[in-house]
Amino acid sequence: MSFRQLIDRLHVRLGEEGWTDVSGSYGFVLLAVRDEQRSATGITELLGVSKQATSQLLEAMERGGYIERRADPDDARAKRVAITDRGRRFLGAVERIYAELEAEWATHIGAEQLDAVRSGLEGVLAGVYGEALPPVRPTW
Repeated sequence: MSFRQLIDRLHVRLGEEGWTDVSGSYGFVLLAVRDEQRSATGITELLGVSKQATSQLLEAMERGGYIERRADPDDARAKRVAITDRGRRFLGAVERIYAELEAEWATHIGAEQLDAVRSGLEGVLAGVYGEALPPVRPTW
């Protein structure tokens, strides 16, 4: 419930700042292409959805100015997905708001307790998955 509350508040705050044309899946795609361009196939695999669903998502993101598709230098038939300046600004807003919301949590339970919660949850993931964590995917 706490995590759901955090994410819901994140989306409310994003809307208040004018990011009204985004969906929850945008962040997953933008994080995937923040440091390197990826193919649509790679994004499909990351998201765990159909090629058609990925294509629709990428079209919406491109219309919104969050990504652009560029020619693949190794394959003239293929396109690579790249983040735009608008996409970087959006990710910056997400990260800033998330940090602000986490700081609010710290005022309720204390910074040390928040660190302990984070460490404990990381321990659970390591116990279940070891060092190779599965990809983080949106819930559909």
